[in-house]
Amino acid sequence: MHTKTLHEIRELINKGEVSCVELTKNALDRISKVDDKVGAFLQVDEEGAVNKAKEVDEKIKRGEDVSFLAGIPMAIKDNICVEGLKTTCASRMLENFIAPYDAHVTKLLKRNDAVILGKLNMDEFAMGSSSENSAFKKVRNPYDLERVPGGSSGGSAAAVAAGEAYYTLGSDTGGSIRQPASLCGVVGLKPTYGRISRYGLVAFASSLDQIGPFTKDVEDCAHVLKAIAGYDEMDSTSAKREAEDYTKYLNQDIKGLKIGIPKEYFAEGLNENVRKQIENAIEVYKKLGAEIKEISLPMSKYALAVYYILASSEASSNLARFDGIRYGYRADEFEDVVDLYVKSRSQGFGDEVKEELCLVHMHFLLVIMMHIIKRH
Repeated sequence: MHTKTLHEIRELINKGEVSCVELTKNALDRISKVDDKVGAFLQVDEEGAVNKAKEVDEKIKRGEDVSFLAGIPMAIKDNICVEGLKTTCASRMLENFIAPYDAHVTKLLKRNDAVILGKLNMDEFAMGSSSENSAFKKVRNPYDLERVPGGSSGGSAAAVAAGEAYYTLGSDTGGSIRQPASLCGVVGLKPTYGRISRYGLVAFASSLDQIGPFTKDVEDCAHVLKAIAGYDEMDSTSAKREAEDYTKYLNQDIKGLKIGIPKEYFAEGLNENVRKQIENAIEVYKKLGAEIKEISLPMSKYALAVYYILASSEASSNLARFDGIRYGYRADEFEDVVDLYVKSRSQGFGDEVKEELCLVHMHFLLVIMMHIIKRH
C-alpha cells in the first residue's frame, strides 16, 4: 500500500476498497518499521491522525462529498506551524515550542480533511543542504542509509521516498525542496514566490522562503499545489490570484513550446553525469516538439554571492527574536541581560546556524573596511 501514489489511493478510497483508518494505521505501521533508520519524523501524532481518519470515514459513509486529499496521510516540515503540535525547526532553541496557531497551508489542508501524521526532520532553521544539521538526529537517504537525503527539507523528501507519507510539505530558500527531491528520487516543487502563503512558516530569509509539496509523481504534485495555493491576507507578499486546477495542464502537447537553456549554466564545475542527464532531457523535449534555444544570463555569475548576502542578512534579522527572553531556549545561568543573550543563543543554536549568522557580520565588516580604505 505504501508504494502507491496519492491518486491511486484516492481511487481505492472512492471504490471502498480501503478505509481512511486502514490507510492511516498502515502509514503509522510503516513509520514504526523504518523511521528509526531513516529519521524523517521528529514528532508523530498517532492519536490525532487516527481520529481525523475516522472523521473522514464517517463523512464518506454519510455520502458527503470529500476533497481529493481527504483521509490520506501526509506530514509537514517542522518549520511550518500546526496548532497544538511542536514546531522546533529541528533546533534546541525551539525544542519545546508548541505552535498556538496554524500556518495558512495547514488551514487549507485541514479544510481538505488531510490526515496529518506529524512533523518532519530538517536542517536546523532550514540552514543546510544535507539534513545532517538537526539538533535531534540526522535524516538518511532511504535508498542508501549511508548517504544524505539532501536538505534542508530532507525529512520531507525521505518520508515520501520511504513510503511513510503519501505527500509532504517542505520549504525552499535556496534549493531546499529541489535538491532533496532530486537526491531522494521524488517530485518536489518550489512554486513562484507569492503563489503559496508564507504565513506560519518560521522565517529564514523572508524574500526567498517558499513552501512547496513533495509527491511520488507530477499528477500528485498538481493536486497538492491546488489545495495549498491561493491568496492570504495575512501574507503581504501573497499573490492576489485564486488557486487553479493544475491537473488540467497534465499530458498536454508541448509542440512549439520554447525552452531557454542558459549557456552560463554549463560552465566549469558542472558534474559530467549531471550534464549528460540534462542533455538527455533536452533531447526528449526536442522529440516532443519543443523548440530549444540557447540564451545568456550574464548576471548568473553573481547569483551565489548575492544569495549569501541576502540570505545571511535576512537570517540575522529573523533569528534576532530568539534571545532567551520572549520564548524559546533560555540559559540557566547568566550575569546580566547581555550575558543572557550570548549564552542563550550560543547554547540554543547549532553550528550551522551560528556560522550563517557570523557570515552576515563578516560581510558587513568587509563593507565597512572597504569604505574606510576608500576614504583614507
